[in-house]
Amino acid sequence: MQNPDIARLFDEVADLLEIQDANPFRVRAYRNAARTIRDFPEPIADLVRAGTKDLTDIAGIGDDLAEKITDIVTTGELPLRKQLASKLPAGLLDLLRISGLGPKRVKLLYKKLKVKSGDDLAEKITDIVTTGELPLRKQLASKLPAGLLDLLRISGLGPKRVKLLYKKLKVKSAADLAKALEAGKIQKLKGFGPKMEEKIRVGLGQVHVGERRLLLNEAETQATAIVAYLEAGGGLRQIEVAGSYRRRRETVGDLDIVVTSERESSAKVMDRFVAYGDVAEIISKGETRATVKLRGGLQVDLRAVEPDAYGAALLYFTGSKAHNIELRKIAQEKSYKLNEYGLFKGTRRAAGKTEQEIYAKLGLEWIPPELREARGEVALAREHRLPNLVDVADIRGDLQMHTSATDGKGTIEDMAHAARALGYQYIAITDHSKRVTMALGLDTKRLREQWRAIDELNAHSRGGGFTILKSVELDILESGKLDLPDDVLAEADYVVATIHYGINQTEKELTRRLVGAAEHEWVDAIGHPTGRLVGKREPYAFDFEALCRACTATGCLLELNGHPERMDLPDTLAAAAKQHGVRFVLSTDSHQPGNLPFMKYAVYLARRAGLEAGDILNTRSLEEFRAALKRAARGGKGRQ
Repeated sequence: MQNPDIARLFDEVADLLEIQDANPFRVRAYRNAARTIRDFPEPIADLVRAGTKDLTDIAGIGDDLAEKITDIVTTGELPLRKQLASKLPAGLLDLLRISGLGPKRVKLLYKKLKVKSGDDLAEKITDIVTTGELPLRKQLASKLPAGLLDLLRISGLGPKRVKLLYKKLKVKSAADLAKALEAGKIQKLKGFGPKMEEKIRVGLGQVHVGERRLLLNEAETQATAIVAYLEAGGGLRQIEVAGSYRRRRETVGDLDIVVTSERESSAKVMDRFVAYGDVAEIISKGETRATVKLRGGLQVDLRAVEPDAYGAALLYFTGSKAHNIELRKIAQEKSYKLNEYGLFKGTRRAAGKTEQEIYAKLGLEWIPPELREARGEVALAREHRLPNLVDVADIRGDLQMHTSATDGKGTIEDMAHAARALGYQYIAITDHSKRVTMALGLDTKRLREQWRAIDELNAHSRGGGFTILKSVELDILESGKLDLPDDVLAEADYVVATIHYGINQTEKELTRRLVGAAEHEWVDAIGHPTGRLVGKREPYAFDFEALCRACTATGCLLELNGHPERMDLPDTLAAAAKQHGVRFVLSTDSHQPGNLPFMKYAVYLARRAGLEAGDILNTRSLEEFRAALKRAARGGKGRQ
């Protein structure tokens, strides 16, 4: 059982508590626990089994949560989850699977519309429960309306909205939700306007696809564990995880693994693969290919190919489909045939051992996987003008993180220690400003106290090659004003402005807020600019080009936030912003020291956008970084 599997159980406890109107602080405690477990760098199940580490040493995990984690690892069940589910109609949690339906909306649908599912949907859910989940899920599903979790797959429907639908409209399934939509009952609920109604209609069309996409970091946890397991069995020459995972998309639907093996050992590799401990179902198995479904529902395909075809197979299964189509067209123009077995001239294989030799035969530079989306990369490769993509090793500092002064789980010293271990030269401590009351945001007095503490830490480490920047994550208020006065902002080394409230305002209002912040003399960057939460909340509507123009004109930066739940800016928008001449910073939005390695996800975003080190300010030395900020021309007091 991997960390994402354990975290998912705690998330479902939080969903169940929220549906039952439990204390919000208790709900948040379980959500925070899920995030801590999901982000923890070591496999927690291994720690429990080895008994070498006290789980309470992990920030945010107390005795009670540690005991529950141990129960999950040793028994596969969480008694509290079982107890909570017994108080609700069977299948209720299934509605939460529809992206955008939170607990509140599910509860509202169930109460007002008496939503029920058809026998076919119930049978389908039962199949999923019995073949791809823990026994506890089977028991929970029998007590809840079948199909309820499916609602969480609908974009924009999170646990709160699913709860509301269930409570007010008695919605129990996607079919009931569709009926409620047709009857015009959804838009009458608080928080469900015409835009949300349209999102639900679109999302309903995707419910029956049945694919649950994992966040990239969740998929990475699974992929790393499987690859290590296969390598430990021996007999492999090469192994790579292909597909959207290799292209580093922010979500991954399944894993495609390509291997070459020692002579006549591919069957043994397949035997070991299907014996992997997290396999819930063996879908198919042969001597050179096998497909399994893991306990969390993730499908994994393993293909063994001959060494001379390894590059061709890796190219084919990495995709994207559109990219591969462009390559096949070029191959045809040159009288070749390209497929997963190689590049052929008639029956003779002209290339196939490596991707590089295939691209070369086609007259192209090798194209990094992150760029393979048919967005002009093939033309650039033909002209030898591909960007020299930024790499994790280029990053000199992290420019958004939080401490225990607000909603983080580490001190300033803890975050600095973790950053030094990564080889950084500087970090920005960006605790929330006072508007974010739920995170105990800082007012002027507390912020200045924190900055004095930072000055003292920097004084003690002067000459050590590491600097903590006095910073803040500054809220852009609903009125467009900023959350702190100018004289305070002028004292900072770096200010990142963000929106947390009023995200349902009109496009014009949101654009005015963002552009106004970008044009402000003491705002250095706009953080997580679209406000999206991957798979949970769509970007809010604003004029992105207007924001880009403002950033280019004023020197304001746009942040690429690498927290796996945000991944914001999306790569397509970052690429568009580069065309406008916008400059960027990469950050992790870390809430504990263990989050700082999330920088690689920000780098993946940047690479998918075609960004080079020169496009990103925190690839520069501290002196160069300070000089490039727009406050440098205005004499900000934070400059040294």
